[in-house]
Amino acid sequence: MVIAPSAARHDEHDEQIVFERAAHSAPGLPPDIADGVSAVTPATPMPIREGSRDGQSGCLVCGKDTPSTRAKYCGRAHQQRSYRLRHQTPTVDLTLVRKELQRRKALVDHTIYECGQCGERFVGVRRCESCNRFCAALGPGGACPDCDRPVLVDDLLGEGVFTRA
Repeated sequence: MVIAPSAARHDEHDEQIVFERAAHSAPGLPPDIADGVSAVTPATPMPIREGSRDGQSGCLVCGKDTPSTRAKYCGRAHQQRSYRLRHQTPTVDLTLVRKELQRRKALVDHTIYECGQCGERFVGVRRCESCNRFCAALGPGGACPDCDRPVLVDDLLGEGVFTRA
């Protein structure tokens, strides 16, 4: 910005100051920065810490008020619960998976069947093609992408991953 006295009036007591913008006072800079107008957020009287001006709204587990603005949990019990939830091994409820597949009418397509006579496994086929007998359902699974053989989800993930109700 350039400050220049105005030549419009020359009274003894009145003097005017006119602010004029320079076209590009600094070459290579955008006009708002070159003119001295900052692109930075203006300072506020309250400093911003840890991504929030007012602190958290409450306990991360239950939502109640915390004892201080820096606390994440309302008590030690919720801090322990949060830690245990973060570090537990993931388990999948097999009954929920089955119910969802039934709702989509896709349970048969994602079930591995095994023939009781010859021991051959099939994906989504209830009757053995060679023996012409009904097969027993083993559980959810699919075809292996490499060899195209039926693979159970339990075989892939190991025992104890699914909880059975």
